[in-house]
Amino acid sequence: MAIDVVEAKPITEKVLQTFDSIQVKGQSIIEINNELVLSIQVLESAPVIEEVDEKNSTQLTRRSSNSKEKESPTTILRENASLDEIKVGSIFDKKKSIINYFSNLAIKGHFEFKVVRSSSTRYSLKCNDDRCEWCVRAFRIKDSTLFKIVKIKKNHDCSVNTMKVDQRHATSKLISDYIIDNLQDPRFEVTPTFFMAEMQKLHGLDIGYHKAWRAIQRASPLIRGTYELLSSYLYMMKSKNPETYTNIKIDDNNRFLYMFYAYGSSIAGWNHCRPVIAIDATFLKSKYHGVLMISVSKDVNNQIFPLAFGITESENNNSYECYFSELRNAIGSRDNLIFLLDMNESITHGITNVYPESHHEICINHLEQNLKRRKVKIEVIKLFQSAARVYKRKEFNLYVSDITKFDMETFDYLMEEPPEKWARSCSPRRRYVMLTTNIVESMNSVPLEARELPILRMMDFIQVKLRRLVL
Repeated sequence: MAIDVVEAKPITEKVLQTFDSIQVKGQSIIEINNELVLSIQVLESAPVIEEVDEKNSTQLTRRSSNSKEKESPTTILRENASLDEIKVGSIFDKKKSIINYFSNLAIKGHFEFKVVRSSSTRYSLKCNDDRCEWCVRAFRIKDSTLFKIVKIKKNHDCSVNTMKVDQRHATSKLISDYIIDNLQDPRFEVTPTFFMAEMQKLHGLDIGYHKAWRAIQRASPLIRGTYELLSSYLYMMKSKNPETYTNIKIDDNNRFLYMFYAYGSSIAGWNHCRPVIAIDATFLKSKYHGVLMISVSKDVNNQIFPLAFGITESENNNSYECYFSELRNAIGSRDNLIFLLDMNESITHGITNVYPESHHEICINHLEQNLKRRKVKIEVIKLFQSAARVYKRKEFNLYVSDITKFDMETFDYLMEEPPEKWARSCSPRRRYVMLTTNIVESMNSVPLEARELPILRMMDFIQVKLRRLVL
């Protein structure tokens, strides 16, 4: 039997693209302990038909058996490799990995190095202290992205005075990986001050406030998501919650404008709620700011029932008109529908254009706050509250008459808004004891602690809170 030994060939970039199992002419890449291993196997050729003596045949068979048992795997390292794995002949999967590896090594070892040469084919380092012999030299393997270390001296004989606690290798991009674990909890907002203290405590490294802030900004999107992932997030929301309605609007430059979503359970439950919807909005405090719009109702048990959510850049006519258009697409309309709102003119504009058949009424608490800002006497404010809450028109007229006796100017101000919009006895439709927007303001407090989070984490937070509210 004749044996042909296949020589190891460099892995091409095309071969590197698949890690699970690639076989090309006797060489393969397999993953062991989360590392890529290049195995060079020995192939047996077709038998040669010729007479050989028994002794030579036995030697060939033994040699063949030994060759099949022996493999010379070369481990392909990544930037998280241990120091013990690094030696002459070690191979990194790409140049970026070898750069990050030695930068992290410098951070943990409190030393600095300088780049002697860096190109697409080679990478050479030496210690900043010219008297120190620490150095690294690596070359790119031909026709691949792999970099092989051809020279390394691991030991430092630097002076203690050269040790650094605030070194230049600790860039915001590199140390952003150090904070990822702290960003997992959506309820915990990582601050630069906290990150600075953690880096000093865990790694003995002093970093500046602005560098810590930049590192957090780099790491946060990786864990907490960005607007770019919003479409994928809403797709998964619809797939996991049947009958859920979502929509995103963008401008001509593919930039975010509005977003709306209503869970399928809210849409189904709306037909069993009272035909009264309270609308309000709360400002977001994340990097891109914006406004979170919320609409709620009450179920037959007099409990708050969330209907829909929307996110837009600000409270204006266009944003509210868009929100109510999507709300109508999601839940439709109902007979004797009433909207409860504060005195925001943009909300009134949206309801008038999208729900012309509905009746919108004003929260009496907001009207009361306006009276207090006008320095109205407390006696007059109490008369207003009584006039708004009574059930009979006759009693309403008596309280309004008393207001005219105390303060005619306040009476004129109240009449600027028809009593049908704020007085229970004058309302053309049943309000179901809902005279204020307190129910939606209570709902606004749900995402209060999540308003500083990126959009996807905030939506996660709301979903968890709603689940607890329902259960």
